[in-house]
Amino acid sequence: MFPVRPVAPVRPHILPPATAVDTRLVHRTDRKDVLPTGITKLDEGHYTVFTQWPADHRRFTDQDGNFLPSLVIESIRQAVILVAHDGLGVPLGHQFLVSTAHHRIDPALLLAPGAPDRLELDVSVHDLKHRRGIPSALEARVVIRADGEIIGTGGGECSVMTPEVYRRLRRGRTETAWPAALAAPLPAPLPPHSVGRTHACDVALSAGDAPGEWLLRADVSNPLMFDHPNDHMPAMVLLDAAQQAAHLTFGPRPFRPFSCVVSCSRYVEFDAPCTVRTDLTEETDGGWTLSVTGHQGGEQVFEILFRGSAGTR
Repeated sequence: MFPVRPVAPVRPHILPPATAVDTRLVHRTDRKDVLPTGITKLDEGHYTVFTQWPADHRRFTDQDGNFLPSLVIESIRQAVILVAHDGLGVPLGHQFLVSTAHHRIDPALLLAPGAPDRLELDVSVHDLKHRRGIPSALEARVVIRADGEIIGTGGGECSVMTPEVYRRLRRGRTETAWPAALAAPLPAPLPPHSVGRTHACDVALSAGDAPGEWLLRADVSNPLMFDHPNDHMPAMVLLDAAQQAAHLTFGPRPFRPFSCVVSCSRYVEFDAPCTVRTDLTEETDGGWTLSVTGHQGGEQVFEILFRGSAGTR
């Protein structure tokens, strides 16, 4: 699927794998959730982020120990944020608004026990914009390597805001949304096994009003999904919900997409119901596309597209 090209190993200038990247540089709190182990600058706008995939992480593996697509997206997310802070000089505390994130990888490479665990993510920065000398928007393109060979690609687009601008944008929600979410009653989860999970607190969906329709739910007390306070549903929680909706759609058939595209058009708020819907399109060659959309306040607020080949479900 991807050209294979050996490359010379690159030595990171920050922290060998035995040491930890500062959790703040990837916007995580728990060290076990930090995927990068180091970073090096190759040239202007081009970096390599060294990444360690966890052998067993409840959020990013299925019941058989296979890696989920969300692990690839999270690896890209953390790599881009690390590049923005460490390489581009974005100060800690600035907010990232992700509009799109995507990846493409052979799903067979995510299957246990032969999945790679140490990877290099080559991150190139494009369309970089500045405001008052600090990056305010960028596009990242990512090439994923294991043992010097290309195994996947990805990337995304985001804007960057100062804390002051973000507070104005959110109109008071930065102070009120999280306490309200902690106090709000939580809808009953679907049975964990029905969505490929083992713990009820990890279930991001509750029963909806129609077939192929569910309500988004998120246990804000679950540190795997919310490792720090937030004023809206994080994009990674939306991806959790989309993967679980895919599991429901495919039933006992394996869900192994070769690509995932996350598109967010609005913040998903805690204080209003968000309906999750799926639309599966079968191709004549056996391939398929699954669209998972979220709807809140009468508008579509996100779409996550999974694509797969014949035999991958």
